[in-house]
Amino acid sequence: MRWKPGLAGEPAPAYPVETLRHWYVTPFGGFSPELGLFQVGINREALEKNTSLDPELDRVRVTVIGRVRRPFLFDRFFEVVPLDERHPDALQQSMGEAVFPEGDLVLRPRESPHVGDDVVLSNVASARLGLLDSQTFARIIQELFRSNRDSDPENS
Repeated sequence: MRWKPGLAGEPAPAYPVETLRHWYVTPFGGFSPELGLFQVGINREALEKNTSLDPELDRVRVTVIGRVRRPFLFDRFFEVVPLDERHPDALQQSMGEAVFPEGDLVLRPRESPHVGDDVVLSNVASARLGLLDSQTFARIIQELFRSNRDSDPENS
């Protein structure tokens, strides 16, 4: 993991930790009403020092370790919100920990994380697919569906 230097004597946030390229693990910090659905908040300083995520461009898959993962095409992608003084409630819960919107409790009541659970933020799809323009991406998806349909005549 690459650490960006801070001022001498200044404690650096320990999370998120990049475990694989574009995969970050961080504890779950809690829920906040300041975040909208499909947003995940991370302390701004921790985000800048410990990740290569760009909140303006990147969207991440969010997985709570030990919970069921959805298939890629059904998964939701979350906007990364850098937490600072504009989000005081959420900021109180994050020194690098992930903060979810309160609405997440409604979307997945049995699968919602508990404070301290490990969360994976995966930027792999955003990093890889972000290099493609939308027409190229559409052609790739069409070809995948076409090739699967041709190889499985029983379900055509």
